[in-house]
Amino acid sequence: MTPVLVSVDKAGDLKIGRKKCRLYKKDEVVKVAKKYGISTEKKTVGELCGAIKARAKNSNTNNVPLAKLYPDAARKRAAAKKRAEKKALDRKVAANFMKTMTTRVVTPIRERVVTPARRVVVAVMPMPKPSKKAQPLTKQEATKRIKAMKGLTANNKFLLVNRLRLNQHSPRRVVQIAREMARLR
Repeated sequence: MTPVLVSVDKAGDLKIGRKKCRLYKKDEVVKVAKKYGISTEKKTVGELCGAIKARAKNSNTNNVPLAKLYPDAARKRAAAKKRAEKKALDRKVAANFMKTMTTRVVTPIRERVVTPARRVVVAVMPMPKPSKKAQPLTKQEATKRIKAMKGLTANNKFLLVNRLRLNQHSPRRVVQIAREMARLR
């Protein structure tokens, strides 16, 4: 009698090889049933599968774990699994290290500019997003900053503060002009 791999899965279904018993044709199930010494006269596939399942449960030869049958192979497989897990962990650690140690470089965005004559592809660098939104600058704050600048003469300070009062430029723009003038001096 040649051994046939018969097992019961977690759901309680009988499996012959890798396929469920009920999915086989009757003549294939009859062959397996005869090997187990089960009479096959006037029985359906379901009844034959039930009889084979009862025999398989009674004889634990098919339910012995493979690790007990082949201990050397089981040890080798466990060692290989452990090495693979260690390798995966090492990769994860390296990836996290690289993620924290490197900065992200903004790549240019390609835009298509369509002209009547031909299409031109232009690479445009996106502007970096500011981390915080700049707070609005009031006239009083701008006046205070201009008067505190050391590189400006008294006349320049007066002219800049006068621009603020007359609303010729925004407070932020006047402070920017003041910084440029102080830097040039």
